[in-house]
Amino acid sequence: MLNNTTVVRINITIPKELIYELEKEVPERGKSSFISLAIEEKLIRERRKDALKKLSTLPPAFKDIKNSAEFVEKMRTTDDKNRSKELTE
Repeated sequence: MLNNTTVVRINITIPKELIYELEKEVPERGKSSFISLAIEEKLIRERRKDALKKLSTLPPAFKDIKNSAEFVEKMRTTDDKNRSKELTE
């Protein structure tokens, strides 16, 4: 949760059914914190979704690599062979 010490009172409208659910689940003195946390979580999800959307429009970083797991395994094997060769020289 954000650690801001300044709070602001707002007036909002919420569907009646949602208020009933909120009152069943959240103690009387915890509603503001609950709603603040819910808003914060939703904003984080929206930012993540937007970032992933932007990321998906970028050109591929490694166009010539078809299978990243095989590529990494091959790199590690080559590095291991080179290290072994250096140690035996």
